[in-house]
Amino acid sequence: MLRYIGRLAAAFAFTVLFSVTSTAQAHPTCSNASLQGSYGLHATGITGTGGNFAAVGRFNFDGNGNLTGALFLRVAGNDAQVAITGTYSVSSDCIVDDTWNVSGGGPSTHKSVIVNGGRGYFILNNTSGDGSVISGEARKQFPKHEDED
Repeated sequence: MLRYIGRLAAAFAFTVLFSVTSTAQAHPTCSNASLQGSYGLHATGITGTGGNFAAVGRFNFDGNGNLTGALFLRVAGNDAQVAITGTYSVSSDCIVDDTWNVSGGGPSTHKSVIVNGGRGYFILNNTSGDGSVISGEARKQFPKHEDED
């Protein structure tokens, strides 16, 4: 009988723990407003022609689907700086699709995932026809403190 009660208690505890875990892992609800303010970006990879690529930059998101940025690049040993304007769209599951209009070049597209409550994102270049493999991470430059509204 004691064994039966022990198993029953263990089953009950497991059920409670599982339901708490399931509730805690609910999917977030994101929108364009989830990206708002300035973010510092670092990205690396290889260009479609096989050259090494590294970049740092600052991007500003307006919370309504528009972005601006300045990107500092090192590509195959050459330095460049580009100004960027563009648009972005955030799905409810925190996936971002964006298009950058780059000064002195054509548009590029990216897929990103918002992390840490909008305090950062992971980004991957997915421009059609571009053989580059470039990915990076961005972090909010001036995150609000938890006790601020």
